[in-house]
Amino acid sequence: MTTEKIYTLGLKLRAKSPFLQYIAVKTHDAGGTALFVSGLPYGLNEDTLKECFEAFGPVLQAVLHPLKRSGIVVFREPAGRAAAVKYAAKGQVLEFAGGPQGDADGEAGGSGEPVGLKAWVHEHKAARPGNDVLQQQIDDWMDAFEAEQERKAREKQAAMGEDGWTVVVRAKGRKRTREDGGIKVQSGGVAANAAAAAAAAAAKDGKEGGLGDFYRFQRREKRRGELEELRQRFEDDRRRLAQLKAARNFKPY
Repeated sequence: MTTEKIYTLGLKLRAKSPFLQYIAVKTHDAGGTALFVSGLPYGLNEDTLKECFEAFGPVLQAVLHPLKRSGIVVFREPAGRAAAVKYAAKGQVLEFAGGPQGDADGEAGGSGEPVGLKAWVHEHKAARPGNDVLQQQIDDWMDAFEAEQERKAREKQAAMGEDGWTVVVRAKGRKRTREDGGIKVQSGGVAANAAAAAAAAAAKDGKEGGLGDFYRFQRREKRRGELEELRQRFEDDRRRLAQLKAARNFKPY
């Protein structure tokens, strides 16, 4: 089994561009017309690949891998493939400035999409349309979400009405009961209930605040007493130690 030699071919997509893309080429089948190419610029399509290699001879077909970084070029005659391999073996540069992707920068006046680094930048910008578009998408999503929540609330309210429940709706003003589509709806009375609840909470907080101050005072006094007791114990221990030292009768001489 023989291994075909791999050659590198410089590819310049614009005549005035200082950048080169080096691609690898090798024969695909012995004695045939197919040429394997890899390392293609990002964003290159099959039509442009075909037109690039037509500089060596008529090309029947150019097929790209799904990742579009490699592919197969099929020439009409074996001489076309031989010319491409010979050109690559000499380390030559293939310049291509025509076809649907002739303007690699994608600027004004160009007829095709960008390739290479420009294609990466173009894809990055397309995935981030801007603050205005993003805000519109968020607003649309919020509108759809609120509409869905309202629909679910109506369905739940209807189900409760069918079971004989009274639906209570939070609203300001006096308390009243009405019929809405066969459903008994009770609304109002929220202000009075809220005021009563607020008053009860305030009274509870005031009571707990007083008790809390009292307990803090107790804890402060307790800590003060413990500290004083520790100081007294320390003084007692120091006096006892002095007495022991004075009462020692050990004399080495």
